[in-house]
Amino acid sequence: MSVAEGKALITSYLDAVGTLDVAAVAPLFHEDGVLDIPYAPSGIPRTLAGRAAIDEFYRALPELVTPMNFAGYRISALEEDGEFVAEYTSDSSMKQTGVPYRNTYVARVTVRDGKIARFAEFFDPIPLVEALGGRVIAAGNGKESA
Repeated sequence: MSVAEGKALITSYLDAVGTLDVAAVAPLFHEDGVLDIPYAPSGIPRTLAGRAAIDEFYRALPELVTPMNFAGYRISALEEDGEFVAEYTSDSSMKQTGVPYRNTYVARVTVRDGKIARFAEFFDPIPLVEALGGRVIAAGNGKESA
């Protein structure tokens, strides 16, 4: 797969998740693909293995959030074939709370045989916790962090 094809695959993923076209997400992954969300707050799985688990996770997303409106894509190929880094932003809100959710993301993506083999997404979990109605308080001073 060429660099251009890899970038197009990642763009397709971001477009599908960003517009909540959740039925289009899982087919972009290998059958044994992995979605890693290492900084996910409690209650959100940090690793999903296999297309079926990834599909189940994304099919629940429209119940929780308005369209993610991913934007500002910057996708770069790394030296190793099939390895990419993607940067992007979101502008959404949580359905349960009505609170806006905006974040900045960096993802490390492995593409193999025209499919996503691994998508590891890194973001600041505090805006997500707050949008879900939680609070993050700095230790020692009792004041909320921003």
